[in-house]
Amino acid sequence: MSGDPLYKKQGDQFIPTDRTNSPWSPTLLHGGAISGILAYGLEQALPNPDMHYIRITNDLFKPAPKKPFTLDTEVVRDGSKICVIICKLMVDGGEVARATGLAAKVRDVELPDYALCQAEMPPAHEDLPIRGFLGEKTSPDIYVPGLNYAIDVKLISGFDFQGKGSAWLRMTSPLIEGEENSPLTYMGLLSDFGNGLGQAYLGGDNACINADINLSLYRYPESDWIHLNSITQVQTQGFGTTETTFTDEKGVVGKVTQSLIVKPFFG
Repeated sequence: MSGDPLYKKQGDQFIPTDRTNSPWSPTLLHGGAISGILAYGLEQALPNPDMHYIRITNDLFKPAPKKPFTLDTEVVRDGSKICVIICKLMVDGGEVARATGLAAKVRDVELPDYALCQAEMPPAHEDLPIRGFLGEKTSPDIYVPGLNYAIDVKLISGFDFQGKGSAWLRMTSPLIEGEENSPLTYMGLLSDFGNGLGQAYLGGDNACINADINLSLYRYPESDWIHLNSITQVQTQGFGTTETTFTDEKGVVGKVTQSLIVKPFFG
């Protein structure tokens, strides 16, 4: 990947770059930057290389400041079939976000057709134009901070603030300086974008912000371009969900559910 990294490592600390900027404030970390680095911490702590993560739950306790931080990991359960690990994002000694990962041992099995993951393959992306996540793609000669500007998009439908969106996405920046994104960290980086793709305009100054990111994986992705199909639903009590299906060029990879809270955009 040729893009600039989200983080630089100094000992056990991670130093955020401007590529981690949130759209809410340049002083905060983007949700994808949080879920990406938590996936990295979980992956580094997994003791059994024959296991894959099948579920990662990210709880976003508070806005994460764009400051140096450490990751605190703990293996809660290390069994022969499953492993449960907690990874905490610690800033100035306080916990701002936490991921709980469930990993299981990989085992090839034969399945009848009706038992396989069922989802309609999205339209092929090869002939679709590339745009940016926030509109026209920025020239490579112009640097714009923020994780939203490290995403290439091939739009299929929606993405018009009506609560639905379908698009192929590709991350152009590495998570860690000098390291390639693994399939797991790649999914971590993309897992927060469903709410943006399926954002629903609520009228007035209200917007939906997600308090968590729940990623369920059938398998690890095998292509850089990942299709997201996102649907947002909100109720009058001020809560909702965005549900997103992730598909690579071979088929369904997994699903993400984000729990939404309605709040004033600038409040």
